[in-house]
Amino acid sequence: MDLLAITAQLSVVNGTILDEGPVSGLLAQPAPPKPARGRERDFLFIHLTLSGPSDETDELNHELVDDLTRRFFAASGSVTSALRRAVIETNDQLLRHNISVKTPREGALSCAVLHNDELYTLQVGEGLTFLGHNFGVERMPARLPQQITPLGRTAGIDIRFAYHRLQPGDMMLMCEPRLTRLTGDELAPVLVDTEIESGLESLITILATDSARLLLVEFADELPSTLPLTFQHSKQSAPKPATTKPPSGQAKNKSEPAGQKTASPVPSRHVPVTGQQVEGMTPPETANDGPADFETSARRVASSSARRLSRFTGWLAEILTRLTKKSDDEPAIHWAIPATVALIVPLIVGAIITSVYLQRDTVAEVAAIKQQMMDELSAADNVAGNTGEAQSHYLKVIALAAKVEEMRPEDQEVANMRSEAFSALDQIDGVSRLSAVSYFSYAPGANLTRITLRRSGGGIAVLDQVQNRVLFHQTDDTFEDLTTEEPITIGFGGQVVGANTIGRIFDILWMAGSASETRDSIGMVDTSGGLFHFYPNLADTSGVILGNSSAWINPVSMATYLDRLYVLDSGAKQIWKYYTSTGYTQLAGDEAISFSDEADLDLAVDFDLYAEDGSLIVLYGDGRIRYYDTRSGRVQWDQSTLAQNGLATPLIAPSRVKIVGTGLNASIYVLDPGSGRLVQLSRGGTVLTQYRIMDDAGNDILTRASDFDVVDSPMRVFVVANERIYLAERN
Repeated sequence: MDLLAITAQLSVVNGTILDEGPVSGLLAQPAPPKPARGRERDFLFIHLTLSGPSDETDELNHELVDDLTRRFFAASGSVTSALRRAVIETNDQLLRHNISVKTPREGALSCAVLHNDELYTLQVGEGLTFLGHNFGVERMPARLPQQITPLGRTAGIDIRFAYHRLQPGDMMLMCEPRLTRLTGDELAPVLVDTEIESGLESLITILATDSARLLLVEFADELPSTLPLTFQHSKQSAPKPATTKPPSGQAKNKSEPAGQKTASPVPSRHVPVTGQQVEGMTPPETANDGPADFETSARRVASSSARRLSRFTGWLAEILTRLTKKSDDEPAIHWAIPATVALIVPLIVGAIITSVYLQRDTVAEVAAIKQQMMDELSAADNVAGNTGEAQSHYLKVIALAAKVEEMRPEDQEVANMRSEAFSALDQIDGVSRLSAVSYFSYAPGANLTRITLRRSGGGIAVLDQVQNRVLFHQTDDTFEDLTTEEPITIGFGGQVVGANTIGRIFDILWMAGSASETRDSIGMVDTSGGLFHFYPNLADTSGVILGNSSAWINPVSMATYLDRLYVLDSGAKQIWKYYTSTGYTQLAGDEAISFSDEADLDLAVDFDLYAEDGSLIVLYGDGRIRYYDTRSGRVQWDQSTLAQNGLATPLIAPSRVKIVGTGLNASIYVLDPGSGRLVQLSRGGTVLTQYRIMDDAGNDILTRASDFDVVDSPMRVFVVANERIYLAERN
């Protein structure tokens, strides 16, 4: 839901309202033409107070606010990151100014950004903001921190973030630190269950003989046709900035005491720049509407809800009238019809009310989690020198983002904050980025869970778990170009192959030719123990049942070494071993790989064997990884070794592991969707490189990836995620 921001600026000196047009240090502005990506729908509010007499700081105030606005709308990424970068640069700007002058200026800053119906606030120093809801007034900050660092004093500043989900009728007041005496009870007539016109009158009464510069904002979902109002919102473009600034010390326009309402000008209810006139409205004759105008313009944002309810009840009354009304020419309506309506309507109303409360709870929980995410990002910024502590904060952001995704998928702001956390972790961990393109896209609803490359002759096979089928794409030797437009189905559940029938397929693998199987093939194995070969050279298929497969409980993946096939069965806590030379049977006493200690295979999610010596890598869903010497069954290294050899961020939720290459070119690749990384390791347990893979839109692919395969010289990574195959290469 997009909310409008109806704003009013107020400048009062000793109880006198100054009619000075735009107030120095205050700003309410939508996105300008051609903003950075992500800023198009943002509406920025700024309240900046500098120390010293206002006539001496007005010009500097204008300059800082204008530059902060320009920086924010030019910065891409999440709202929080763009706002934080803009404020930090503005602090540096004021700090450089203070170094060059005799009288330094320090600032109290409050910034807010309206994004659809979400409000992000940032405060530095003694910045003060009040937010009015239908249940009361919220003060930001609730209490000032013990140590306050104002804007422009040091290079390092304390930034306070807050996040709120807004409702139509909520109001915001940005004011100067000198008004810290104000309480929520005093401001209730200004900010709670009111509209901006009457709230502004109440605010003038509260100020009495005080001095202040204030920005009052009302958030509404629509503009009533009865209100002649010039306004701006996030869908409108910002006006061109003024070409000149008022010179310092310029005389103010005529003003009168606030107590004389009949003659007191009230600031116009608009952003202090030329706004867009509402179609069909008569523009106000002057910019200074008197209190009498408020009486004819009074309304509440909640009136829209009342109008909708009245329309619904009117419709219901009309239906009941039609049901009960009859004439001489019309037959009588059966009594069951109105009785049914009387029963159904309360059920519908009850369902609507229940859904509203459920949605309200979800919105509140999402808002609370977003607030936690912003707090963690801010805390990470404050400990930038301590990479270990900053890393823990960024990891919490990623974990919180995953929690929100379960409640509200594809929340763009959450995705932006998670991307920001990933980017920061990239710098800490030394992660490289790869650019990916969509290689092939299946119809929506497909779920590709496995991919394997045919190493001789080209070709790519994928497993679609939803339809339980394996598809084969013909490619050239480099795998970069498809030689056919559509893939062919080489195996599917229920397919009869000889005397066997394919069941639920759980893994696929390219299997090189051997003494017993002279042709290379795409191997497909199902949960009942059936192994099926598709031979690309003649496009024929054969099948066999693996020995002792009735003992399987939960097979999850397979791998090969020389003339042997291995199946990881987490349910049976075994890695079963089969010999191709004997028709995929097991040898007595050698049915599975032996380990010297407990291998915890019930938690294993994948494994692979090195082609030259049969050494074994086992990957666990809880982030552990172990490299075994299969001759002795002993662990050669594990995740603790990686932590000492360059893995600053541990594996969070790894899913797939593969050993690619031989000799000096051999590497172990680990897919970790939990942290959005593809980690390349040496066989000795040293981190070589860590990759993140992004698509053309800048979205992370590995967080939703199911499987991958790697081609060397040059390095290319094929990834399957949902219904797409991606090809990633170095930037």
